[in-house]
Parts: sequence; structure tokens; C-alpha cells
Amino acid sequence: MTLRTLPIIPALATLAGACTFSVEANIPDVEITQRGLKIPGIPKAKLAGDVSVSSSFTFSSSNTAWAKSMNSSVYVRQVEVTASGGVDNLDFIKAAHLIMTDSEDSESSTELVSYDRCDGAPSSSVIDVSMPKPIDITPLWSAAKTVIELQMAGQLPEEDWAVDVVLKLNGEITYKF
Repeated sequence: MTLRTLPIIPALATLAGACTFSVEANIPDVEITQRGLKIPGIPKAKLAGDVSVSSSFTFSSSNTAWAKSMNSSVYVRQVEVTASGGVDNLDFIKAAHLIMTDSEDSESSTELVSYDRCDGAPSSSVIDVSMPKPIDITPLWSAAKTVIELQMAGQLPEEDWAVDVVLKLNGEITYKF
């Protein structure tokens, strides 16, 4: 009797596999924007010379729930930092770094931007960094709470100022039913 039922088992397995439904999609353009990120002024900055300052913002998994419920991959392909208050341009920035960290695991961090201003660069209100190869941020994107820290150095203003930070992302999702 066991020998007669064995041919049925592969047939049932094939039918079960045929009922599986999956969806795959490329997500070409997603932007995360933090508007008006406040940067503290540096009192007597002209006397201090080049100094550095940092400011950060967070986003939670409630904003990125799709990354947890689906098998997803998320990549940063470009970052823009734009003067949005208190300054007309960002010419005084000599160096900038943007670091993304899981707030519950400080060892899980990724540097997204390492920017050094070239001597003689034209005046601009935007620091625009495109990645030669997109950076995989999937584990950080899926974290319960992610901190994005912007560090800047140069002859900084004495008064508080603000920037808009835009992360340009793309990704892939796969969902199997």
C-alpha cells in the first residue's frame, strides 16, 4: 500500500507549489525629506576659525512598515542638503558627513555621505552627493528607530540656521503569498 501512494506525494507537492503567488517590483524613486533641520550657530565663530557641529533627526518603523512586511532591499542613491533658513548658501561648509544608525544598535551604522568642498567651487545653496554605487540600507531602514546625523565643519555662522535633507532612494520588493 505504501508503494501506491508514493506517486501521489510528488503530484501534491507540485500542486501546492503551483498555488504560490509572488509579487516582485522595482521601486525607482522614493524621497525622504527632513525640512528645516535646525543647526545651532557658533558664538564668536569668526574668532574660532573652522569648527564642527552636528544635528540629527529620526524616523521610525511606522514610516517604513512596508520594508518589514515584505522581503525588501532599500538603497540610497543620492543625498541633497539645501540651505533653508538663516543662510543664503553653504559655501562655508568645508566638510560634511551623513551617518545613518539604528538607535538600538550603535554598531549598526552606515556613512552615506563623506563630502569635502573643493577649493574654488562655485557658490551654491545645495550640497548634492550622488553615490557611484547605491548604498544598501535595508537593515537600517527596517530598524524600529533610525537616527540620521548630519555633521558639518567649516567657518560656521554665529546665528542658528537650517537645512533641508533629502535622501533619494530606490529599492526592490518581493512578497510571496
